[in-house]
Amino acid sequence: MKKIFISLLMLISAAIVMAQDFDIRVFADTLKYNWNSPQSRYEFRDNLKIKNSLLQKYEKNKINIGLNISKSAVIPGLGHFQTKDYLRGQILLSTEIVLAGTTYFLYDKAMDKYDQYKNSTQIDVMNQFYTEANDSFKQASLTGFLFVAVWGYNLYDTYVVSKQYNDKLWLDYVKKENEKRIKINPNGITIKF
Repeated sequence: MKKIFISLLMLISAAIVMAQDFDIRVFADTLKYNWNSPQSRYEFRDNLKIKNSLLQKYEKNKINIGLNISKSAVIPGLGHFQTKDYLRGQILLSTEIVLAGTTYFLYDKAMDKYDQYKNSTQIDVMNQFYTEANDSFKQASLTGFLFVAVWGYNLYDTYVVSKQYNDKLWLDYVKKENEKRIKINPNGITIKF
């Protein structure tokens, strides 16, 4: 225990010796922030206050991208509906429904033909049912692959659309703030004409 205490004490002592002196003039140098005058410093402070209030509104109304992607993973297109991109959402949802239905139909058809193949007794009929079952199964596999590909694209596009929505939301807040004709700040009232 003594060794640990002594080691800790030596480490703290070395840190104190190596520490640089705090220079208040370097810390208070306003030119490094491009504040050439007190007025520019006040304007920066006011701009920072405005951006903080805008940031609070933005954080409240922005879309959580991860949650939006999760919604889209469960129901394709739902993430697009959340970002008010209804056309893309409808296209993706309807495409997934059509592909899922087509895959199920073709797979069911392949299984029916396969059952007929197993129950048939003539070689020509067996070959015909087997070929039809195989063709339907290949088509079902293709549409199943397309379903998965569109689903993956849906997730990627949900990410892109959600990011664009959040970026546009921030720019809209900044634009609305800049378009205000009358602003009240600590320096007084500003009126734009």
